[in-house]
Amino acid sequence: MYYSVMNKITTTPESFQPVEEKINRVCGRMPGSNKQNVLLVHLVKHVYAGLHSRMNEALREYELNSVSFQALMMLFGDPERSLNPSELAEATGESRANVTRICDELVAKGLLERTPNQDDRRRVDLRLAKAGEDEVYQLLPLLRQRCHVVFDVLDQDEKNVLESLLKRVLCEFD
Repeated sequence: MYYSVMNKITTTPESFQPVEEKINRVCGRMPGSNKQNVLLVHLVKHVYAGLHSRMNEALREYELNSVSFQALMMLFGDPERSLNPSELAEATGESRANVTRICDELVAKGLLERTPNQDDRRRVDLRLAKAGEDEVYQLLPLLRQRCHVVFDVLDQDEKNVLESLLKRVLCEFD
C-alpha cells in the first residue's frame, strides 16, 4: 500500500509508523480522542495525496492537472456534454471562482467552449469541445494504467466493501 508521508510516497505500512506513533501520543494527551478515527482521517488523506500526485504527474505532459481533468470528465459524463458553471462547481467540489479559472484555461486550450444558454440569455453554458472529448478518450487509458491500478491490490469483494463504506462516510458531510 502507498502512503504519502511528508510529500514523498512510500510503499510499506512500516513507513507510516512514525505518523501513527505521533497520532497515538496526541490521542493519549487528549481525553476522549478516538485514535482509530484520527488514524482513518490521516490514511484517507495520504491515499488521496498519493492518487493526486500520480494523476498530476500523468497529466503534466498534457498541460492539465487533476482539477482541470475532473472538469473535463464531468462534462464528458453529462448526456449533453454541457453544464453551467454552478453545476460544474458542484460536480467537481471546486469553488465558482476556481471553476472560472479552470474553464478559462480549458477554453484557451480549445478543450471547452462557452455558449449562451438557450433558455436564459444571462447564463453561459460550458460545453465540451471536440478536442476536449478527444483528450478524455486519450487520457483515460493512461490514468487507468497509472492511477486506478492502485486498487488492484484489492479483490472485487474488497472493492465493493470499500466503495460502500466510503459512500456511507461521504453522506456524513450533508
